Amino acid sequence: MVCGYGFVAFSDHLRSLARVRDSLGPRPTPNREGLFILTTNVQVFEEVASVYDEVLPFFAELGTQIVDVIAPGPGMRVLDLGAGRGAITGPTLARGARVTAIDAAPGMVTRLAADHPQAKVLLMDAHDLEFPAASFDVVVAAFVLHLVDTPVVVAAEIRRVLSPGGLLAIAVPGGVAQTELTEPDPIPDLYAEFAKFLPPRGSMGTWLDVDKLLTQTGFIDVRQANVEVCLEVPDGQTYWDWTLTHGSRAFVDDLPANRRTEFHDRMVAQLSSQNVITLQRTAALWTARVPL
Repeated sequence: MVCGYGFVAFSDHLRSLARVRDSLGPRPTPNREGLFILTTNVQVFEEVASVYDEVLPFFAELGTQIVDVIAPGPGMRVLDLGAGRGAITGPTLARGARVTAIDAAPGMVTRLAADHPQAKVLLMDAHDLEFPAASFDVVVAAFVLHLVDTPVVVAAEIRRVLSPGGLLAIAVPGGVAQTELTEPDPIPDLYAEFAKFLPPRGSMGTWLDVDKLLTQTGFIDVRQANVEVCLEVPDGQTYWDWTLTHGSRAFVDDLPANRRTEFHDRMVAQLSSQNVITLQRTAALWTARVPL
């Protein structure tokens, strides 16, 4: 399938949110009755844990592509950081690697452990990894670092638990469009349009200079590749339902109620006008190594 665009527009939205947050300081105590802001990023994922990646298998497809790129071998010690429901854990186990999977959302951890009993699954904060130094050969953080409170602390912890020569793989929104659709996915542009209606410090995620982050925390051989997912969607309502099953739920919840309704109606109407609806996203896949 021909595919393109992806997270390019949404990545620009993350840059704008980052500039706003830098000027406003820490996020205040949320008020769901007022602005409908979820308490923390962890709470968002706790609330969606039971349906995460079940409407459309976006993260499963993304995880398979990431694992294909990094190609962990049999017996390798792999840490899946922010593992969710196992998009990285599953295909990594299938290659014969030994997987430790951590997440900060208890609901994710419970389901992950049930779905992947071969993995060692732990509830853990990425800012404070409870492992000795040099515990892993590979660490994968897919769609995690742009969500944590202090990315530089998490990156330093990852470097500590990686063995000399160990590999880090980070996937974040962004990447370069590789292909194009006859009927492009209009929804990333809709996010960008509605971002102006978010309250201060609304939504989740911030733009990261990953190259700079990895270099300043002591990684070498920093490289960027792209991964791309295209999924055919049966109708606009299914696309909307998928939107509520992962981190984008925070964007929707943080919109004022009238704008949330408008966002839903615009999404469904735009997609319903297309002959073929395709969810299309690209991500930047960064890899780097710990010096020997």
